[in-house]
Amino acid sequence: MKTPITIVIASHQMAERERLRKLLASDNNGHRDIHVVGEAQNDQECLDIALRLRPVVLLIQENIPTNGGLSLAKQITEGSCGAIGVILMLDRCADEELWRKMLRAGVHDFITCNTPGDHVVEAIRQLATARKTSIASSPAAAPISQNRVNRVITVAAPRSGTGKTVIATNLAVALAKKQDKVALLDLNLVGGDVAVLLDLVSQRTVADLMTSYAGIDEDVMESLMTRHHSGLYVLPAPVGGNFDSNGISRSVVQNVLQLMRTRCVFTIVDCGPSGSDGARAAMDSADIILVVVGNDLPRLRDARQYLKSLVVGNYVKERIRVVVNRSGVGKGITAKEAESILEFSVAAHLTNDAGLVSDSVNMGQPFVISSPHKPLSRDLLKLADDLSDTAGVASKRSKSIFEMFL
Repeated sequence: MKTPITIVIASHQMAERERLRKLLASDNNGHRDIHVVGEAQNDQECLDIALRLRPVVLLIQENIPTNGGLSLAKQITEGSCGAIGVILMLDRCADEELWRKMLRAGVHDFITCNTPGDHVVEAIRQLATARKTSIASSPAAAPISQNRVNRVITVAAPRSGTGKTVIATNLAVALAKKQDKVALLDLNLVGGDVAVLLDLVSQRTVADLMTSYAGIDEDVMESLMTRHHSGLYVLPAPVGGNFDSNGISRSVVQNVLQLMRTRCVFTIVDCGPSGSDGARAAMDSADIILVVVGNDLPRLRDARQYLKSLVVGNYVKERIRVVVNRSGVGKGITAKEAESILEFSVAAHLTNDAGLVSDSVNMGQPFVISSPHKPLSRDLLKLADDLSDTAGVASKRSKSIFEMFL
């Protein structure tokens, strides 16, 4: 018999609690795995029940008294009940502002009054599986080096043409050379180039995540990841063709990164267009946002405004690292002048070597492997070293994809 999925429903509306209770009872389809074990009318009552019963999932009404569902979700996910999965119940569609608030409150998924009953049940079951995976991989369940801090590094750029994907790919390979558990996620969902740069043929891509409604578990991730000969685990974007990038929601990206964080010392995300839902979720989930900028005046000025917008958007300045690409082009802008124009400290200046990059791209061979002694390669390897030093990298040992997700 399956372990029961215990549920607490938190809503000030008796009719809504009764509707959900009947829905969950009628949609078990003979499985008898979902059990409503408690109901709450306000946030304090919900907290008391959560502490006492420790349910697997909480269904929280967005406008629950006294402080609202988002505040309650934050208390749950950041407190001693952090293992509980939280689904927020909305009475409207989630707009841009609400998406961001839910992500930062730690909400794992959401439903609305129009969400079909079978989708509600499926969301609960998938979230329960995802939380079980997270608990099983926690430090208490699987000891790891106390000095190691798993990191999500999102590589972004204020505009196209900065070399962002080349840098993200070579940085990921450089980190994978240092130790095992490094993954690269390509969120350039229309014509992503990571697979091409790695000369990687993969039957599965980010597009396959469209079939997942809620939490992504280890079995799904195992089936999607491809291992490069460098040791890097890769989830590529579709190569060419038409793909609706809106099909990958913020909640899917957030759930993927949550799982990858528990499994990998480093997860490198090649961010898509800055306005997409996936890109925003990747940046909100990042421990480090690596901003790649070009070394000419128009790109530096664009980058200055972009960096200011990130700070205004409540991204912590200390989490943002600037990388100036193609440094030393011509005699126009020095490294010191670039930093002055950006009004932001620069973590790395990457040597300009158009010939090396072109050969690397055309051959599908990362230059940190094919030409590790070139100045540009040394710049990337140095950046990888700097990032590794802050994470306390453990020693390298070969693992299979299956072992990685155990």
